[in-house]
Amino acid sequence: MIVDSNDFGQEILGKSDEIAFTEQKLKAMIQDNPAGQGQQCTPFVLIRKKA
Repeated sequence: MIVDSNDFGQEILGKSDEIAFTEQKLKAMIQDNPAGQGQQCTPFVLIRKKA
């Protein structure tokens, strides 16, 4: 999924059709701001299924 997520909120910009979770569940998964950024930067984060 492609998201804009920081300390202020999460917005899902796009996602693979293979992702079976609802948008609400996906937002909950990234709610804790896993990249740790605030307003100062836009990192790339790869989230994938555990092997």
